[in-house]
Amino acid sequence: MGYTHYWYRPEGHEDREAFRQLGTDAKRIITEAERIGIRLGNWDGEGEPEFTELDFALNGVGEEAHESFRWTSEVTREPVDGEWVFDFTKTAYKPYDAVVTAILLRAKHIYGDAVRVESDGSWDDWTMGRNLYELTFGMAPESPFSRSEVEA
Repeated sequence: MGYTHYWYRPEGHEDREAFRQLGTDAKRIITEAERIGIRLGNWDGEGEPEFTELDFALNGVGEEAHESFRWTSEVTREPVDGEWVFDFTKTAYKPYDAVVTAILLRAKHIYGDAVRVESDGSWDDWTMGRNLYELTFGMAPESPFSRSEVEA
């Protein structure tokens, strides 16, 4: 097992406007990340992050790649927790972790209660992603974790 982030979305949930906004904001996060030296690739850790009308995916590059991060416009998988569909990515604390956590923070901001976010890390472990979020949007993000997770 490695350092992993988890997110849950309601089964069958589709919000095209939220997805479009998150895609736009993810591109802004990626631009800022690359400006400060974080190298990003596509699903396989090569080329460039990929964006389509249905999803977007990214990874680190070369030795800085681990598991890819993918966000879809529509939740089509089977739920694992009642109505909630589970997804995850292991970043192993590699530099692209800051991008993944910043995007998850933005997803929580945009989707609200239609997204639950968890992590093997604490709020302090998300410092690089929080800083990247603040650089990108000019405001500090709110924690996506419950109060007990933040205090742990």
